Amino acid sequence: MKELLPRERFTRALRHEPVDRVPLLYRMKHEAKEKLARVYGITDAATGRKHNPELELRLGNDAIIYQIGINADFSHRPIAIGETWFNHFGVGYGKSGLRGRTAEEQVEFAKTQEFWGPAKVVPENFPKHHPITSVDEYRSYEWPDPADPELLDPIRTICEKYQDDYFIIVDLSSTLIEAAYAHIVGTQNFFLYMFDQPELIEGVLDGLTQYYTELGVNAIKMGADMIRVGDDVGAQQSMMVSPKQWREMAKPRFESMFNAFRKENPDIFIKLHSCGDYSPILGDEAELGVHLSGLMQPTGGLKDQAEIKRKHGADIALVGGFDVQRLLPRGQVEAVRQGVCDVMKNLATGGGYIFSPSHYTLADVPVQNIYTMLEAQRDFGTYGKYPLS
Repeated sequence: MKELLPRERFTRALRHEPVDRVPLLYRMKHEAKEKLARVYGITDAATGRKHNPELELRLGNDAIIYQIGINADFSHRPIAIGETWFNHFGVGYGKSGLRGRTAEEQVEFAKTQEFWGPAKVVPENFPKHHPITSVDEYRSYEWPDPADPELLDPIRTICEKYQDDYFIIVDLSSTLIEAAYAHIVGTQNFFLYMFDQPELIEGVLDGLTQYYTELGVNAIKMGADMIRVGDDVGAQQSMMVSPKQWREMAKPRFESMFNAFRKENPDIFIKLHSCGDYSPILGDEAELGVHLSGLMQPTGGLKDQAEIKRKHGADIALVGGFDVQRLLPRGQVEAVRQGVCDVMKNLATGGGYIFSPSHYTLADVPVQNIYTMLEAQRDFGTYGKYPLS
């Protein structure tokens, strides 16, 4: 087959049509991205809503992701130890409980980010203030503006600049359950209120549904090819809520949301993301008309990738599956290379697959492992050659 444009390659994979090679989708947190960008002489390695896709395109990405969901700012934003930063939802974020580093310690830490060996883990930002923890706070809460031009205007610019060649994804996650428990209500509160104050949880989920439905429709108007929604409802060995609870709380709301997206553009593609083991609801995603599911973290019921592909591969395209918890940051290069080969063999056979690590590449991944992954996907990701022969 002749070489396809990235946009065509990505679209054909979503439709389970033949492609020349497995499409690629790399995402990195800013520490890892800055480390790798230096090799290419790229000085702008911004992530989040200031995302510059130049490095990812150099690495072979077939799609560009622009992130505007509740995660878009806080997880990529520098927040000093002891500082609390509030987003447009009124959620406060910080590094609560961490001592921080002195100026001298920071100099030593910075050196670890420049060597080819594993870097030290960078402290992550986490929600520490939640705006809705009572019925009174819910009743007085004002949702953000889903027509906010600060969020939406860059989408049109991205489409005008890249859409002739690349597939454009607008990322709304976290969208429902995760947005509620991790950000708006607080994790402990959410799981208690599910039983003690279910009307509060229902109200928050309804508010999130309305907000993200309108935001997604507006993103589609700007020209997005795909809307990415999702929730981290999977833990390491099972779901955080039962499949029955997910079908009651999330499925009908996603159905309403997706119907609105399709009403705006019948050809819009939809991706539903979750971390962890969400294998019990893969069939539900297909029933909702989701085109792409991932990032297929190889844990729990998602460990048997060949069986997942056999069971669901004809109904929904898959993305991810390459281990970023242990293999990519800690594996020897030979093991990383074999891991890429195994993922391709298990998930890419027969098409309908996009190669990606099973989450962001983080600061603790040594550069040699990143390059091993890049080379391995080139070697093993071409149709007509082993293992996709």
